[in-house]
Amino acid sequence: MKINEQYSLTEIESNGLIEKTVKDLDAKVFTANNKVYFFENVGNKIYRLYTVINKRSFFL
Repeated sequence: MKINEQYSLTEIESNGLIEKTVKDLDAKVFTANNKVYFFENVGNKIYRLYTVINKRSFFL
């Protein structure tokens, strides 16, 4: 997956990403392996990947 590319929810999940519930954040958050992926909704169930961080940094 590439930063600034757009994906459907089906495409995101087919890549093995698991959605996480988060508070106070206007984004969809998914995890896979040791990475956390942040997506913003850009319209009609299409999401743009805007950052990827290490899982350990996210949960500290």
